[in-house]
Amino acid sequence: MAGRLIALTLLPALLLSAPAKKPTVGSGRGENEDLILSVTLYCTPDDVKQLIGDDLGGHYIVAEVKVEPKYGKTINIDRDDFVLRTDTNGEKVTPFAPSQIAGREALIVTQTGAKEHKSGISIGGMGGGMGTGGNDPGTTSVKVQNPASVPENPLEKVLKDKILAEQKTAKPASGLLYYPLEKQKLKDLELRYGPQETRITLRFK
Repeated sequence: MAGRLIALTLLPALLLSAPAKKPTVGSGRGENEDLILSVTLYCTPDDVKQLIGDDLGGHYIVAEVKVEPKYGKTINIDRDDFVLRTDTNGEKVTPFAPSQIAGREALIVTQTGAKEHKSGISIGGMGGGMGTGGNDPGTTSVKVQNPASVPENPLEKVLKDKILAEQKTAKPASGLLYYPLEKQKLKDLELRYGPQETRITLRFK
């Protein structure tokens, strides 16, 4: 009986002392004279898979974006205006189109080591995949397949259906953006929208 009481007494202390899990999904909101921008970032393969049903090989961060024009203004939505930057090395990326991720013309990159240590890295197809094989660095070759020889990928349609559409609109619009970044911490990411004079800069929490 005494042992149970001690265990019950220690349990809350153990739970409080456990390290808090760092967030991998975060939201940000900002505005300028023309629009209100709300963005939620999904940083890990698990987060991405829960959102769209595929982890895209672990090579992408996905942004869920909502754009709300102000005062009935018509705005032009161009996906290249949404730039994601990482503090880790200062890299800046714009979103990929579905065809670049899962289309027939996606670039196929393969890395092959020695015969006894084979590894493969592919970008495209079902979103890419990665494997390792020994310490041999191997050699890298790039092969662009004939699009007609590559079967149509159902994932491309899913990505197209969910992407933020490029358009001129006076109504709220929403959709997803697919950024070719991986293994990033939420706290290190910053999204910049628009030109310098009207730029909206978002950090996520």
